[in-house]
Amino acid sequence: MPSAAPTPTPPAPAPTPVPGQATLSSVSLSQSSVTGQSQPTGTVTLTASAPAGGAVVSLASSNPGAVQVPATVTVPSGSTSATFRIDTSTVSSEVSSTITASYGGVTRTAPLSVNPPPLAAIYTVTSPVKGTDGCVLGPETDEVDCVLDAKASTGFIDRWIWRYWTVEGSPIGHNTADPQSRPAIGTRCSFFDNARGGDDAQGSRYIQLTIELVVQDKLGNRSAPVRRALRLYPNRLCGFSY
Repeated sequence: MPSAAPTPTPPAPAPTPVPGQATLSSVSLSQSSVTGQSQPTGTVTLTASAPAGGAVVSLASSNPGAVQVPATVTVPSGSTSATFRIDTSTVSSEVSSTITASYGGVTRTAPLSVNPPPLAAIYTVTSPVKGTDGCVLGPETDEVDCVLDAKASTGFIDRWIWRYWTVEGSPIGHNTADPQSRPAIGTRCSFFDNARGGDDAQGSRYIQLTIELVVQDKLGNRSAPVRRALRLYPNRLCGFSY
C-alpha cells in the first residue's frame, strides 16, 4: 500500500510589526536652493513618536565640500520630528548635493543646490577735494581726481566695466581688472560738448555727469548696471570759466 504524501509545511508567518514602532517618514529642507554661506535647516519626521531615550537619525551629505550636515540628529522621546542646521560653502558655480537621513531601516533623501554669490555692482565715488560723488578735472584735460571704488561688489568678478557721460554727450568709459580706478577721459575736452551744469550747496558750479558700473565674471555673465549722478568740476579747463 503506497504511503501517504507528506503534508506541506506552511510558510512561516511574517513578523508582526510592533504597534507604534517609529521609522523614518521623511527628511525635508527649509530651502532647496541657497547661496553659499547660507544656513538652511533640515527636518526629519518619524512615523510615530520617538521611543524612550529618543530616536537617533543618521545624516549624510553626498557633497561635504559644499554642504555639511551633522552626523546625527536626535528626535526627543515622545516627539515625531527634529531639526538640524546645514552649513554651506562658497562655490564658484552651482553645486548639487543630496542629504540622506536613515532610521529604523528606512532611508529618505532631499536635494539641495548651492549657488555662487550673485554678481552685483556696488561702488563709491570720492574726490579728495569735493568728497562723495564729486570729481575735479585736472591737472590735465584727460584726468579726473575721483576714485571709483567697487571693492564692495559681489560675485566672482573678472572685470569692472565703467561708462560715464554728460547729459547730452556720448558715453565713454574703461574696463579694468582692478576694483579701484579713476575715470579716463580719452576724448579730452570734446567730452564736454553740450554739457549741462548746476550749482552745489557752496555755490560752486559743476557739470552733470552720470556714471555706470557693470561687473562681469570669467564666463561673461554680467550684473545689472548701477548708475549714479556725479558733480564734475571743470577747474577752469576746456574753456570753462569755473
